[in-house]
Amino acid sequence: MSTAEILHETRHRLRLDAGRHADLDALVAGLAALSGVHSARANATLHCVVVQHDGRPETRDSLLARLRSPAQQPRRQRMRARQPAAAVAGWTPAVLAVTVPVLPQDWRPGAALGVVAARVLTQAGRLRSDPTAVLLDAASLVSLALSGQSMVVSTSVLLRLLSERLSARLVREADGLLDHLLPTEATQYTALRESDTDPSWSWWSLRSLRAGDRVRLIPGDVAPVDGCVVDGTAMLAPAAHQVQPRPVSPGDHVAAGERLNEGRLELRAEADPASSRLAKLRAQVQHAIGSRDPVGRLAPGIERMLSLPLTASALVFGLTGDTARAAAMLQADPQQGLDLALPLAREAALYALARQGLLTAGLEAIERLAVARTLVLQDTGVLATGRWTIEAVHTEPGGDSERVRGWLAALADTPLEVLDRASFPDRVVRQWVRHGAVLRIGEHELHLTSRHRLQQVWGLALGDRPPSAASEPLRRELAVVAAGRVVARVVLASALRAGALDRLNELTTLGFDRVAVFVEADGGGGESKGAAAAGGREGLERINDDPGSRSDWLADAVRDGSPLVMVHTVLRDLAPPGSLSLTPMDADAGSHGVLLGDPLASLIAARRVAQIVHRRLRLQQGAATAGNAALMTSAALRWLPPIGTTLLHHGLALLLLLDSLRIQSVRSPSDPVRPLPRRKPKQQRHRSTETNTARSEIT
Repeated sequence: MSTAEILHETRHRLRLDAGRHADLDALVAGLAALSGVHSARANATLHCVVVQHDGRPETRDSLLARLRSPAQQPRRQRMRARQPAAAVAGWTPAVLAVTVPVLPQDWRPGAALGVVAARVLTQAGRLRSDPTAVLLDAASLVSLALSGQSMVVSTSVLLRLLSERLSARLVREADGLLDHLLPTEATQYTALRESDTDPSWSWWSLRSLRAGDRVRLIPGDVAPVDGCVVDGTAMLAPAAHQVQPRPVSPGDHVAAGERLNEGRLELRAEADPASSRLAKLRAQVQHAIGSRDPVGRLAPGIERMLSLPLTASALVFGLTGDTARAAAMLQADPQQGLDLALPLAREAALYALARQGLLTAGLEAIERLAVARTLVLQDTGVLATGRWTIEAVHTEPGGDSERVRGWLAALADTPLEVLDRASFPDRVVRQWVRHGAVLRIGEHELHLTSRHRLQQVWGLALGDRPPSAASEPLRRELAVVAAGRVVARVVLASALRAGALDRLNELTTLGFDRVAVFVEADGGGGESKGAAAAGGREGLERINDDPGSRSDWLADAVRDGSPLVMVHTVLRDLAPPGSLSLTPMDADAGSHGVLLGDPLASLIAARRVAQIVHRRLRLQQGAATAGNAALMTSAALRWLPPIGTTLLHHGLALLLLLDSLRIQSVRSPSDPVRPLPRRKPKQQRHRSTETNTARSEIT
């Protein structure tokens, strides 16, 4: 345990970084059992442990010694220690299969049966998850061994093991590409905590940062938190999508994961690192890596093909009594090549989609994106940027607009000097519109409320909306209520994304027959100003903010059982079963995926790639079915010897693997060729000593 892992320490209290993959329950139980420890508790969100102890040096040493012990290693490290033994056992069938040809002729059938038994015993996990496939393969090999085809058994096992190892290796490599798709933050940052009794710039560990801290960034740094720029200018590169860097200045919003290309910044954190956009993206990537699709997800009917080789083999054996011919037909299992090719195709497809701007978690999501004919878009956060600025402040006669701005700065927890340039996240504005906000100043209360709530709670009505020169942005008008009367009106605006309306037209050319815009307002069934600009175009449907209207429209859209794609920030609960729910980066992760960068541009590119991948996988499944059917027919008619059937069957599986690997390089037709990102050495992914020296300007 190094000092860098001790996040904070007092005489009787120790806060320790447990590591992202630590077994927190076991760790807390072990620490609490030590002598001198009063209590131990874990924070699963921050991956740390807080220990209260008697303050003796011996107790502190025993705490650190327990954390260094092998029993407290992360689960992944303990599993890696058991992997060598499992790998040796996994190669046992291959070793036995190699020895079969050198044995005497009389011993070979028994040795072949031993190879089959070893093969089944080393597939305990697959035997539990897919016993039919394992037993069918074992039955064919046993039949071949009993019919004197020991060399066929040996060759079949060796080729199958080769295919499995190749598939597992390629899947791990694809996992590595996904795992390193996102940038890595530094371990420490220069920060100022204004709430301290003696605030000063000092080094803080990444996990110690929290909302309200001011963080300094220099070129090459990765923003550790979401926040607002309060000082400096810089060029920022996005976290995970190939778009142009953007300039930022005081008042602009910075998302965690964005990297400084040039300039210097002082950032005021809006939340802690565990709640940042980068943390959400990393969780989505880990979910994509950890989830697995069952074989045949894109073609459920292929499961019915499993009975075909078994039935045909039984008929041939019953009619001819030829065990070798019947066993050769059992080899023609359409699922055997796909059960290796589809996991690799899944990883390759997820990586190809991630390069186009979509992080998703399975082949089923890819299929829905490829075949859906209906698209639902939310106006705020999807068509618009999801960041709101103060467009105008209108006060009653005699009112002070600067005073109102001060109230807004206090409500938004934003420095007043950058308020005019600052932008508020969609979730904050939605909270104000839906539920209002209260600011207490001494004995007085100020309320920020929407038109609907103003009428509902106070029985007051706002006059006509103030005139505005721009008609494109979405707008929200809020009233400031004090002592039961309206003292000011605040107009917030959120600009439409660049080229949003043109991209809507492009989506209709990609096969979306119905495109609807769900308008977000104040929950009163009304419409936000500016929404009509997007929803009133030809071919687009506008659905107002009314739960009944939305439910009826969605029920009509999926009445024929076809999936729909819903891109939103807060409408996840409305998504019908069998639909595809996607969210932008700034929102909480959707049910199936996250769109990086501009959500509309990413959706267009991902739709094109998903359609290409879907066709490729359909062709794979068709080739596997047709190829194995041809082999089964050839075996039944004795056109091929058993060894020829085995070689062709496993050769087809290897071809499917190679074709699955090629999916990784699939690009959108309009996407330029880009080099694949390479995995950096571990020492390059962390802050070096020279970087810390360059950032030592602590005041």
